[in-house]
Amino acid sequence: MRNSNRLSALFFLALSLFICQQAIVIGVGSLYEPGPGLLDFSAGAGIGIISLCLFIQSFISKKNQGDVAPHRSNLNTLRFIMICASLFVYIIITDWLGFVLSTFLFISFTLRLIESEKWWRTLIKASLITMGNYLIFVVWLGLSLPKGFVDW
Repeated sequence: MRNSNRLSALFFLALSLFICQQAIVIGVGSLYEPGPGLLDFSAGAGIGIISLCLFIQSFISKKNQGDVAPHRSNLNTLRFIMICASLFVYIIITDWLGFVLSTFLFISFTLRLIESEKWWRTLIKASLITMGNYLIFVVWLGLSLPKGFVDW
């Protein structure tokens, strides 16, 4: 299991380096005058940091993770597939529903799937995350995001 973690971490590290390089080609700009590649560069850097942490953890971890029960492994695989599918749905519906509503629905679904908390806590967290994203990208950075059929 540790070898597969190392391989996947190296793959995502290489992917993050490619994303960051392409974002620099597009133009990153600065925080005060963001360029079109700033968000891509940030996402690539985030992927790189997480994959680097996973790569280091695969060497440090002494616990054998091969002892996972088959039922638990199937459940994790199903969750992973559902999250990937929800990302594709999010991309498709963002233009139609708009950034705010589609982000709220996506975050609600993801939090409910991963954390399995009560609905009211999930909705409050999704609202705060959506408002934070809106404030950062629209208000602070001045980006134009899809409004959808509802005029916000």
